[in-house]
Amino acid sequence: MRFVLLLLLLAGCAESPAAAATLPAAVAAPHDAAAYEAALAGIEARRLALARRLKAADSGAGRAAVLADARVAALAAMREVVLPAWLGMAWGLGPNSTPTRPHEPGTVIACGYFVSSALENLGLRLGTRFRFAQAPALHAQRSLAPAARDLYVFFSIPGDDLARKIAGLGEGLYIIGLNNHIGFVDVRGEEVRIIHASYTGEQVVSDEPLASAEVIANSRAAGYFVTPLLQDDRLVERWLRGETVPLQTLGPRP
Repeated sequence: MRFVLLLLLLAGCAESPAAAATLPAAVAAPHDAAAYEAALAGIEARRLALARRLKAADSGAGRAAVLADARVAALAAMREVVLPAWLGMAWGLGPNSTPTRPHEPGTVIACGYFVSSALENLGLRLGTRFRFAQAPALHAQRSLAPAARDLYVFFSIPGDDLARKIAGLGEGLYIIGLNNHIGFVDVRGEEVRIIHASYTGEQVVSDEPLASAEVIANSRAAGYFVTPLLQDDRLVERWLRGETVPLQTLGPRP
């Protein structure tokens, strides 16, 4: 298990755009709950500092600059702190599959709860985590990225073709809705990986190449629904302001 320990920033440092885009070095360890909580506190301190900058911005250009810095900070926090901390946690269903933190004793994690809990670990307030986790994947996706242009639907193509198409959407994080499954997709250049609470293989939270993932092959007949995460200024602003993201029951079931 690897995750980044995000150091708490002094207020003066956290207020600067340069500091908002900087992450500390990685810390390797088995999951350390106390270190993870400290990392989340660092993310929260950064979010609040950026929120103060947004409130003080006196022009459209100033607001755009703050939102751009916030997007970089949130993306880095998800990639380097939140998602890695959940890796290796056992997948499962039932009453003990809804933890708010990774590797809580006596728990497993269902795919929908992995997505909603990870987003809330970032500091995004969902209305509610349980409703998002239990909703059809497409409804959760459209609630986080409501613009019609942000929904990409791919049918009946193999995993390697799907990976190339998603890579063509650009760098960043995405959410993918599959046949009775949901997870994150991380695009870095031509590398496309799916991070999900996997019901296949070792049945743990996994970070694997999307092209060869069994869950992708299993969903080929049903199709794939892909939406960007944290690319919409409205979602970034909700994160900064601490506003709840309501679940919207939009579109057909995937």
